[in-house]
Amino acid sequence: MWGTDAVHGHNNVIGATLFPHNIGLGAANNPELIEQIAKVTATEVLATGIDWIFAPTVAAVRDDRWGRTYEGYSEDPEIIKAYSHAIVTGLQGEPGEGFLGQGNVISTVKHFVGDGGTVGGDDQGDNVSSEEELYKIHAQGYVGGLNAGAQSVMASFNSWHGKKIHGDKYLLNDVLKERMGFDGFVVGDWNGHGQVQGCSNESCPQSINAGL
Repeated sequence: MWGTDAVHGHNNVIGATLFPHNIGLGAANNPELIEQIAKVTATEVLATGIDWIFAPTVAAVRDDRWGRTYEGYSEDPEIIKAYSHAIVTGLQGEPGEGFLGQGNVISTVKHFVGDGGTVGGDDQGDNVSSEEELYKIHAQGYVGGLNAGAQSVMASFNSWHGKKIHGDKYLLNDVLKERMGFDGFVVGDWNGHGQVQGCSNESCPQSINAGL
């Protein structure tokens, strides 16, 4: 359920609606249905007093040995792109009049980028895709989400060619913000900055300077 991950707690809220997990929703291949589910999720999350949630997860899963495979909607970047656009729209509203109005929450497209394509499906491991593959396969969910007006993006635990993304200025700033035009808020995953070389959970100027 999307609303539970909003507080990194994964505890079910009594009385909340439970939808199929992402891998099941992806099998439906129905972006219109997904947008409706996102609208319901926004309503139920707002009832708890939370107005910012950590969804959608747009991992393009390339190795089913990855322990978080079920969090991905598909291995097909086009399905992921369509779903991301639909979910962000359902959560935040259509860009324009009424955007982020009453009944909407801020969405977070995650985890930027390549978490579903690590070597051997290793969680928080290394993605060694070329930059072209990283964009065409793993970044299409961000294309869809950003086009729908996503206000936040979460950095990923994984590395790209050996460098932890939480400290990767090239990906977080040069690619995401400058080339892809994202002007929102880049948030870290749970103590992900502490995994950057030379950092701790308490101190990581590298992440701040990278755009986190």
